[in-house]
Amino acid sequence: MQSPAICFDRSFTEVFDEIINTLLTERAQTEAEYDAFVTFGERISDRQLTHSSCSHAGSPGSVMTTHQKQAQSHAAQRLSMIRSAYEETIMSLPFYSDEYDDTYFESICEEFGSEIATALTTPECFGPAALKALFDRIETAKSERQRHIKACTRERDSIETAADRVIPIDEELSALTSVNFDSQSFGALDAHHNRLSILADHCESAAQTRQKTIQQQREFYNISQADMDVTAYFYREYDITYPVLAMCSDLTTRITEFHRCIEHIITDVE
Repeated sequence: MQSPAICFDRSFTEVFDEIINTLLTERAQTEAEYDAFVTFGERISDRQLTHSSCSHAGSPGSVMTTHQKQAQSHAAQRLSMIRSAYEETIMSLPFYSDEYDDTYFESICEEFGSEIATALTTPECFGPAALKALFDRIETAKSERQRHIKACTRERDSIETAADRVIPIDEELSALTSVNFDSQSFGALDAHHNRLSILADHCESAAQTRQKTIQQQREFYNISQADMDVTAYFYREYDITYPVLAMCSDLTTRITEFHRCIEHIITDVE
């Protein structure tokens, strides 16, 4: 009787190893982004930025004064320094292009919002208020990374727990493929049938635990059912959005097939 996994062309051990490597990479990249935002914030905290005079746009139709021209020139210099700092920290991360593949404006718009992005690319709009808002958003970006790092840790713990429960079931079912049930006694068949029922319960329990973790991650991020949850985000490059649940489903299908095979043989014996 054939068994190997219906949903996977590798052993469950290999699949779990790949999942854990995915989470380790995600955590490492998030930590690198956090460090980059720390460095970016430190670089633009330089007194040359924070203590420069502010730019103010002239009133509509008025002639721009020498002071206003100088202020805008200073603002343009400060924005150039901010852009350089951003490009040399966040956008210079080794994985940045592959992960985001966006422009400077697109990046700052995504991270800081369109209003701040406009201020960071328009000297006439840049001043103390915009700079303060930028620093606030940097702190938000850092907090978001810290929260995602915690989510990576929780997810890895959940995956390792699932692996400890699911892999033995997979291995036990794989071993059953070499059993010739037709030659088994009624007592042996009944024992196999009972054992399969126990494995089915273990599989259902593992799936329920995993579902609970996914829901907890949703609640942690305050995500609605209509939005992509963080678990789906972790495995966005996978063909299967929820690989652990897919493995549990695969195991359940295989258990059901073994059950039916044994029940058919028992019926013939009787």
